[in-house]
Amino acid sequence: METVEVGRWRLGDILPSKEELGPAMDGLRAELREFGELKAGLNSLDGEGVSKAFRRLEGIYDSLSRLSSYAYMLFSEDTRDERNGVALSQMDDLQAQAENDTLFFKLWWIGLPEERSSGLLPPGQDAAYYLGRLRARKPHTLEEDVEKAINVKNTTGVSGWIRHYEQLTSEFTYTLRVDGRTVKGDDGRSKRFVTEELVRLAFDQDPRKREACYRTLFARYARYGRHLGEIYRNIVKDWANENLGLRHYAKAISVRNLDNDLPDDAVETLMSVCRRNSGVFQEFFRHKAELLHMKKMSRYHIYAPVGGAERKLDYREAIGVVFKAFDSFDAGFASLAKKVFLDGHVDSQRREGKLSGAYCSGVAPGVTPYILLTYSGSTRDVYTVAHESGHAVHDQLASSHSPLTYSPPLVLAETASVFGEMILYDHLMEEETGGREKLAVEKLSEMYATIQRQVYFAVFEVAAHEAFNHGGTVDDVCGLYLENLKEQFGDAVDIPDEFRWEWTYIPHIYRTPFYCYAYSFGNLLTLALYRVYKRRGKSFVPDYLKMLSYGGSASPRDVLSEMGIDIASADFWQGGYDTIRDMVGRLGSG
Repeated sequence: METVEVGRWRLGDILPSKEELGPAMDGLRAELREFGELKAGLNSLDGEGVSKAFRRLEGIYDSLSRLSSYAYMLFSEDTRDERNGVALSQMDDLQAQAENDTLFFKLWWIGLPEERSSGLLPPGQDAAYYLGRLRARKPHTLEEDVEKAINVKNTTGVSGWIRHYEQLTSEFTYTLRVDGRTVKGDDGRSKRFVTEELVRLAFDQDPRKREACYRTLFARYARYGRHLGEIYRNIVKDWANENLGLRHYAKAISVRNLDNDLPDDAVETLMSVCRRNSGVFQEFFRHKAELLHMKKMSRYHIYAPVGGAERKLDYREAIGVVFKAFDSFDAGFASLAKKVFLDGHVDSQRREGKLSGAYCSGVAPGVTPYILLTYSGSTRDVYTVAHESGHAVHDQLASSHSPLTYSPPLVLAETASVFGEMILYDHLMEEETGGREKLAVEKLSEMYATIQRQVYFAVFEVAAHEAFNHGGTVDDVCGLYLENLKEQFGDAVDIPDEFRWEWTYIPHIYRTPFYCYAYSFGNLLTLALYRVYKRRGKSFVPDYLKMLSYGGSASPRDVLSEMGIDIASADFWQGGYDTIRDMVGRLGSG
């Protein structure tokens, strides 16, 4: 990968320039007007007519996905540029218009008698699954005028609150004081950290920097805590008003479960097993405290490195390591990951105003996915490259599907990304001669972050939604979060009081309520799949790639049953924790 360098992505493969966005949006509006002409003749449609309407709907959503992805990536490049925010807001409006202008067809289909809908069903799995999922929403579907009003309201309501949260927090910068001294930059002046740079110090060798990192981070979030808390309260109230009050879902989390095509009881089983196994990671943190020569672990230090200074990899070297690991699994898997980088679809620079974190944007079938990174050379960054590259492979394997069924549901969306991390971990362990304990501790720390931490975010969300919907205050919710941390860590880890504000730093609970349990689902699922791979070897690869190729064209339960997995089984989820417990036990035995 000698041609790969740190840089910005090339968005020209979606649109030639920013100036093309307006005309492209006008083109989509024209598509929507043409689709609207179907409304008068809906009841006279035969099977061929429904098939043609479905293909036109696919075209609309293909255009919508491309343009909304483009607008969000512009915003991600520089959240400070007001023009980018305006473009994203315009796309929010157009997305609402698309939902409203296609709503008549969806509501017509939902309302058809079963015998008539089955006779009109277009050919193919994509159409059958998508239209079947529409009918599954019938108990929660409202009258057309109400659905339209909700879509319009959301553009300046909940979407506006989310955008405000992202703009506000992405502009946070920090000066850092360690032992009473301000950290200086290369120019000798006080260094200004963006959030992403500051948080990396939680992984620093120096415990003073780790503590200063968290104190500085949460001092800023506490300073804006009432404001950030009020944003969250409005998001929560909006969620309840619509989904509990109007749509009559049983629980706030049930909305996400239906989106993920999962029954409530399967998700409750997952969360219950995770909570029962909190002692597994508590034992890990006791071992880690011993390795760090601490009497007791503090929340400041749970990501502290062990075994000496962390090896830094330059960007090109890191990309090479990831793809060498992928190639050892399957050459085709590696080739799809490389394509994203060779096509110039990666933004890896660190700069002020850039959206923090990392993500992979699938855009649409037939478009090479895009990846946002902020690379600084840490081992964690290398795992992030593997993670987001796994997403990109998943998207490309599913690209034969309709724009309506291309993207996997959230609970399967992490399957390839976490699997990519496991491939990298095994590769690093094989290459390492004297630092395997260090790699094992890093991997267990990452497993805590992506399994236990994530499910406890969902546990917190359930409690926070309940609190805000019954008159709770921001202080009440801070208290709930501290209780949540104490249940996670037990007596194994001390929890400093400033962590009461950590929830305001978690963007997923703002952007996509109850998203986070999907990480736990995906990680525990991947542990099970990876055990099968280690047992079967290369014969596993075709079955695994077939599983990924479904995208969002079949239910998670059906897709996984082909792999011999029952997602409603507590024993299945417990098997993932048994694997983690074994890793912790080997660490404790030296």
